[in-house]
Amino acid sequence: MRIEIIKDTVSTEEAKEMGKEFYDDMVKGACDIAKGIIALGGEYHIDAAKVLIEAGSKGDEIWGFNIVFGKPKEERIEYTALINIRPTKGNKDMYIQDESVRNKIKEIVNSKVV
Repeated sequence: MRIEIIKDTVSTEEAKEMGKEFYDDMVKGACDIAKGIIALGGEYHIDAAKVLIEAGSKGDEIWGFNIVFGKPKEERIEYTALINIRPTKGNKDMYIQDESVRNKIKEIVNSKVV
């Protein structure tokens, strides 16, 4: 299973290749909002989150997302993942409720996937 931590940048085509093992038009990812890095690839969001944790990220700073390649750039990020269910952080749903967290993820993902 190919999962990569993106600290610098990756092209949209490279990101799409990372998702091809499991999906045709998307890639699952996890974002460490404290460190400003993402991990892309895997079948589940937890796969990418695990790679970030093994690299030193803290679990409560990691949120799951999808990049859907058939959508315009401003609509390509989806903020729904099982790992986002965090009642202790006020997120009782798979969708990230906190707009500031969504905005931070969008900023990070768009700076990494160009």
